[in-house]
This record gives sequence, C-alpha cells and structure tokens, in this order.
Amino acid sequence: MLAVSSIAGIGCLAGCHGWTSSVALSRSDESETDEGDDSLGLVYSKSRTSFPSEGETHSGWVHIVSDGESADLTFDVRLCSELGDVEPELTRSVANEFVLRFTVTSGFSSETSSGGKTGESRCGSVTHLVGGADVPSDWETLTVAVNDVEIQTIERSGTMPELRPLPDPVRPR
Repeated sequence: MLAVSSIAGIGCLAGCHGWTSSVALSRSDESETDEGDDSLGLVYSKSRTSFPSEGETHSGWVHIVSDGESADLTFDVRLCSELGDVEPELTRSVANEFVLRFTVTSGFSSETSSGGKTGESRCGSVTHLVGGADVPSDWETLTVAVNDVEIQTIERSGTMPELRPLPDPVRPR
C-alpha cells in the first residue's frame, strides 16, 4: 500500500491533473515469477485524458537513482491513444541491463514525433502512465522501448541520478 501511495504522490508532483477519467492502479509482482523469468515488480497508474489538456504543460521523463541497496526507477509518459491499449513491463535483459517496455496493441515505428510538434499523426487523447520500481543497485543500462523500438537508453554514470526526457506524447508514425 505504501508503494501505491508513493506512486500517487509522484503522479501529483509530476502534474497529473487528468485523473478525473478512469484510473487503473496495477502491479506486476516479482514474487510470483519463476526463477527463469526476468520480470521485475512495477507499480503504475494509468489514465486516459484528452491531449493537450487545457492549460497543461507536460514533458515525459524517466528517472533512476541508486540509493544503496537498490536503485529507484520512476517514469511519467503519455502515449497516443491511437497506439491502442498499453501495458508497461520492467525486465532484466542480460546481466545488469534492464528494459522498461511499453507494449502497445497497434503498430509503432522507430520514427516518432516528439515534443509539441505537429507530426503526421495527431493525438486526440493519450494514455498517461506514471509509475516506479526498484532495480538492483548494480544496474548498468536502462533502455526504454515501445514494443521493440528503443526510444531512450540510460547508462549509469556513478552514483549520480539520471533523468532523461521521453517524447511527449509518444506517437505512431
């Protein structure tokens, strides 16, 4: 319950104002996985809002910081609803490399429009995800991907926190 409260607090701090629509709180639990499964626990909230919301300024991001025994990973991302349903997952790919993957039901190519620029695809509404997880403190690389398309890679640089922008919103091309 503490993790759920923390994520709700992160969402409020990140400027998540559109929670008047349905909000789904989910958790993938690592305690129920087999030894061969490299999926890690992830807590997140999901909401659907119009884009852009009136008076809203937003910028997607992913943040990871080592704090002794583990590293705290948080993210705030909006994906165009045209991409379909979206589910986030955090996995260990090899050794100390991790992947935060947003699996969407429709196609997504490596050429995306980012920022507030008008691209070939318009977003009438977005799926907004805010979440977090713990990863081992010896992490080396975190890759953020939509389906199998990489949109950001973070390499650890000592004990400094790492904050990286994500496209806002993530759009189909």
